[in-house]
Parts: sequence; C-alpha cells; structure tokens
Amino acid sequence: MFDSLQSFFRDRVAPAQDVDEDARRLRVATAVLLLEAAHADSDFSAEEARSIEALLGRRFDLDEAAVGELIALAEQELHRSDDLFEFAQLINDRFPTERKLAIVQLMWEVVYSDGILEAHEDALMHKIGRLLGIRHEQLMALKVQVKRSHES
Repeated sequence: MFDSLQSFFRDRVAPAQDVDEDARRLRVATAVLLLEAAHADSDFSAEEARSIEALLGRRFDLDEAAVGELIALAEQELHRSDDLFEFAQLINDRFPTERKLAIVQLMWEVVYSDGILEAHEDALMHKIGRLLGIRHEQLMALKVQVKRSHES
C-alpha cells in the first residue's frame, strides 16, 4: 500500500527541481482549463477549437503536432477527472499570480472566441478565479481587456 501511495504522489506532484515536468504539468493543466472553458456552454465551436490550438501553440511555443498531442492528453485528463480543483490546485501550488493571471486571460480568450459570453461560461470563469485565488477586480479587468480586443 505504501508503494502505491508513493506512486500516486510521485505521479501527481513533481519535485520542485524538475522544471521540465513542472512545465509539462502546467501545459496539461492549462489545456484542460481552456477545454473546460470551451465546453462550458455545451457548444464546442470550431472557433473555440481554433482559438485553443492557436493560444496553446503561441503560449508554449509548440508546433501543430505538439499542440494536437497536448490537447489529446488534456482531453483524457478532463474525462478522467470531473473536478477542476485538481488542476487549479496544481497551478496554485506551483506558480505565481502572474502565471495564474496569464491562464485566466487565455481562458477569457477562449470564452470570447465565438463572440458570445454565455452564463455558464461566466460562472465557470468566476469559479476558476476563486480556485486560483484571483481577486475579483483582476478577473474583471482581464475580462474587459479581452472583450474589448474581440470587439475591435
């Protein structure tokens, strides 16, 4: 039993000095949250899919094949766990506020990629903001910034 617990924690939490593993986990957690934002309104549009691919490619400097692999892995993780707390906790434990804000901004980009903010999407964003410890003012400032960029 002790061995299985060690394996569980080793698989779930990378050592602090393992930067490559931390980076991989951040990528997967970010992709999961972006997919969740796209699915929040029960209409995963082509615009949202393209937005996620472009955002992940730019944010993590990945080619098309690597983005596809990341999205496939994130979809597996999303189906495995129906609780976003796990992914938010990973981000909270490992990354500073600036990184959290960057992820929230990417999520707003996905939400606004189809030009419509649905109530479910807005509720999800507030939930994620709380889970990541983002102040309401910061969440709203990012929302307004992204909304304006999509309106122009």
